[in-house]
Amino acid sequence: MSKIWELDFYSRPLLDANNKKIWELLICDRDRQFEWVRECPSNQVNAEWLAKQLVECVESTGQTPIKIRFYRPSMTNIIVRGCTLAGITGQASRRVFTMSAWLAERMAVIYPNREGFQAVDPNPLPLKVLAAQDPKPLPDALMGDRWISVSLQAKDFAEAQDWSMDFSELLDVSHLDPETPIAGIIIISGRATALAAWMSGVDPVFMRFERSLMGDRVTMQLEASADARWVLAKLQAPKDQAAIAQADSFEKAKRDAQGFHFLAVQTNPELEHFAGFWMLKDVL
Repeated sequence: MSKIWELDFYSRPLLDANNKKIWELLICDRDRQFEWVRECPSNQVNAEWLAKQLVECVESTGQTPIKIRFYRPSMTNIIVRGCTLAGITGQASRRVFTMSAWLAERMAVIYPNREGFQAVDPNPLPLKVLAAQDPKPLPDALMGDRWISVSLQAKDFAEAQDWSMDFSELLDVSHLDPETPIAGIIIISGRATALAAWMSGVDPVFMRFERSLMGDRVTMQLEASADARWVLAKLQAPKDQAAIAQADSFEKAKRDAQGFHFLAVQTNPELEHFAGFWMLKDVL
C-alpha cells in the first residue's frame, strides 16, 4: 500500500430526502489498494468530523500515510485542519490523478444510479488551473546543464519499480497499448540530487511547452503543487528550431498517450540511475 494517500471531501450531485446536498469523503492510496467511502451529514461538514474519519481510516488500514494530497481549493482550511487534528500532513496538490480517476468513475457509474442524482459538469476535479501563478524561473542553484527529449513505450514501465532511483513517483500506464510511445524529458545536471529533491518537494504534475503569441519563443514549463509554474528552459527561433520541433513532437506524444509523460533528472545520461523520476499526466 502506498504511503501517500489522496482525499476528496465535498458535496456530490445527490440530494437527500430533505432536498439537501449529500456530502462524501473519499480516501484512497495512489494504487487504489484501499478505498474509504463515508457520507457526512451536511450539518457536520467540519474539521473535527474529518479528523475522526481519518483516525478510523488509519486504524482500519494499519497504515499512517506520509502525507495526504487533496485538491479542492474551497475546502483547504477544513481539510488541512482535519489532517492536523489527526496528526497527518495535508498537502494541496494537483497530483491527485488516482482520486480524479476514481471520482470520474463514480460520476459515471455510481451517482447516476442513486436517488436524488443531479446532472453536473463531468469533470469532478478542476486540476487544470486557469489562474495559476505566473511562471517563475528555477533558482540558479537548481538550473540543469541541458535537457534531452526521449521516448519509451508503455510496456517499458512494467518493471519501473525496479529501476535505480533516489526520488521517484510512478503511475500505472498498463491500460495503454503496450506500444504507445511515452514522451519524456531528462534534465542533465551536476546538481542532480539537489534538483531531484526540490522537485520531489513541489509535487510535479505535468510539463508543457508553451509558445508565445508570435510563435517564435517557446518555454518549457513545469506545473507543480496546487498552482505553481516553473520555467525550466527558454527556446528562441530560429537558433533553437530543432529543439522547438522536439517540443512540438513532445506535445503531440502527450496527446496520443492520454496525457501521460515523464520527467527525469540525471547527472549523466549514460548512467543506469536516476536522481529523480516522475510519471506525469496532463489534463488535456
